[in-house]
Amino acid sequence: MPEEIYPSSFRCDCGMESHHFENTIQEMKNISKNRRQVLNADDGEHTIIFQHGKFVAMYCPIVNKEILASK
Repeated sequence: MPEEIYPSSFRCDCGMESHHFENTIQEMKNISKNRRQVLNADDGEHTIIFQHGKFVAMYCPIVNKEILASK
């Protein structure tokens, strides 16, 4: 399961880590309260998915599907 590394980093099951500014992540979480929001990871291939104000999943191109985050 992909995981959020507080305050603004994410790690995929394949080992890829993506680091962002805290303000960017806060903004994505706020926008996602109204609608699903996606953020491209550092490598440009992985996608971080937010919904209902939380990190919910990550798309991994290696397994070619969305992997749900732990709750």
